[in-house]
Amino acid sequence: MKSNLVYEELKLPYKIHDEPYAAVSILVYKEKEVLFIKRSNDMPTHKGHIAFPGGKKEQSDLNIVETAVREASEELLILKNDVEPFGILEPVDTIEFKYNVFPILCRLHKKPESFNRSEVQEIFFVSIDELSNQQNWRFRGIYPNDWIFKIRNETLWGATAKMTRELLGLA
Repeated sequence: MKSNLVYEELKLPYKIHDEPYAAVSILVYKEKEVLFIKRSNDMPTHKGHIAFPGGKKEQSDLNIVETAVREASEELLILKNDVEPFGILEPVDTIEFKYNVFPILCRLHKKPESFNRSEVQEIFFVSIDELSNQQNWRFRGIYPNDWIFKIRNETLWGATAKMTRELLGLA
């Protein structure tokens, strides 16, 4: 992967967590773009937010990587084989929930042709170069590390912005 991305290589066996958690897939396409979704307004949490595909652990998930890949597959209507996990970032503790969100970096082998409209309103591909440019970020300052990034008319903020900045070495 491009050297300007900052992450830890995934190693087998993947981490298993018994306590409740969530995992997201940071999907990188052709080492040039990152996929973001706009969550559906019908979702129980984070309605309409810009996010990475992801969600809570389900009973059938054996580990955090399986959770991230399953969620990406379900939300983007893609095959699990189209997602290749390769890295991990530090888990993020969200304010809204009392458990960790594990960001899993994955290569996306082909762009989704559709998406699950009950969970996703829209998908965006943003260039890594654009995301890496500190000039494109604005410090809002409502809380520490409150950086925002505009994607069309949408605002990337919160945990997803924090993960994105960490990935790009802007944290």
